[in-house]
Amino acid sequence: MITEITDREFEASIKGGLVIALFYKDKCPYCNAMKKILTKFAGMPAAQGKQIKYFQLNRESCPETVKELGVSRIPSLFIFRDNEKIAEKTGDVTYRQLEKMVS
Repeated sequence: MITEITDREFEASIKGGLVIALFYKDKCPYCNAMKKILTKFAGMPAAQGKQIKYFQLNRESCPETVKELGVSRIPSLFIFRDNEKIAEKTGDVTYRQLEKMVS
């Protein structure tokens, strides 16, 4: 399940553990496709047992976080481990790429 968060919740949300954060924009077909990929990935064996938290942030509603991370295009995917960014990808992401990014 992907949880919607805001600028105010972002810092607390990425603390502790493995986090995948998706920056999206309403009515973006690529963003909607990415949400479906993340939802499906969460149920795959590669993701199970890793206790990954999934968040999404609307680019237009989260200007502080967008600026802080330098999000310039969407969809943008960021992966954090214990509050530290370990991976970043803009555009399409495959299941195999996600596996590598979270391992």
